[in-house]
Amino acid sequence: MSALLRDRVWVMLSEVAKRGVYPLHGSRLGIFRIPVEITGHSDVSAIINSLKSSGFKVDSYADRIYVTDKWTESGTESGIDATTKQAVEANLEITVEIVTGDVVDIIYQIKPLEYFGDHYWIKNYRQKTDTKAKIIIDTIIWNTKIGDKLIDHFKKSQKLSPDDALKKLDEMTPLKMKPISREASLTQDVKALDKNVPQPQVQASPPSATTATQTPPAMTGGNTTISLVGTGNSYSKIEGPIDPDFKSKRQVTGTYQGIKVWGPIDPPGQVGIWGTEVTVDFDICIADGACIEACPVNVFEWIDTPGHPASEKKPFMIREKDCIFCMACENVCPPQCVKIFQRNQ
Repeated sequence: MSALLRDRVWVMLSEVAKRGVYPLHGSRLGIFRIPVEITGHSDVSAIINSLKSSGFKVDSYADRIYVTDKWTESGTESGIDATTKQAVEANLEITVEIVTGDVVDIIYQIKPLEYFGDHYWIKNYRQKTDTKAKIIIDTIIWNTKIGDKLIDHFKKSQKLSPDDALKKLDEMTPLKMKPISREASLTQDVKALDKNVPQPQVQASPPSATTATQTPPAMTGGNTTISLVGTGNSYSKIEGPIDPDFKSKRQVTGTYQGIKVWGPIDPPGQVGIWGTEVTVDFDICIADGACIEACPVNVFEWIDTPGHPASEKKPFMIREKDCIFCMACENVCPPQCVKIFQRNQ
């Protein structure tokens, strides 16, 4: 579903939404209707078990399933002395509710930041939380029986082949986490179309970046003209966000395994901005790992930057060309050091 919601938060201004009343959600809802039927206890139990293996907290009551993602934001705020900064943390969460029945409603609410306390120092809270909700929704659709039923729905309502129906489901869910492999079930489905007619040998196509159970090895050996080792001391602390206009202000200093590096660079203290479409200001990055966890197509790998004051490893966009521009990494980055540019932008 996140493919349909790329840059916006969808809300429904009503306490009565689609079917029945959802009192837990107040008056601001993100709601999606899935045209499949989930009514049996066995189906509900199967969905719950599938989601537990995805790492979310899962609860249920009657015909409803609640899927919660919790995370901690870290930062600094002013102390008693206006010049003093002290470390602070905020425990946040988002819950997505699945309402089963003749159709399936998937709904969520982004609670006001004040609900969790006086955390005014958190930036882009709404965008980060919206992205996390979309990650949960995509995982629900791809990893559970809901995905099986959607594939059947596409085949019947849109006259799609099993392969095209699976592709459509894959395109709908670019942010899914820990995606299960659906290739084997697809092959069985094709062979079962007509048991009386000899079927050609069907080979499962190689898993795409979003459905692979293992990340393919990164291509190495690209052109490298810079080093991350040096004796430079040209470094002053830089706060986010990344300058969105850096391409008009900086020059490409070199490349690292084919990825452009925008200067100035003076390692180890200053290593510049990396990337063309998936760009990260390495001098701001604190190596929290949020972008790596959020990326549905495994664009990033850790790279060591020994001696850098902000962090001694950075998310290297080795698979930059695989980016699907879902904006997940940009939205979840705590120091806002990531900027995504559409191709040819």
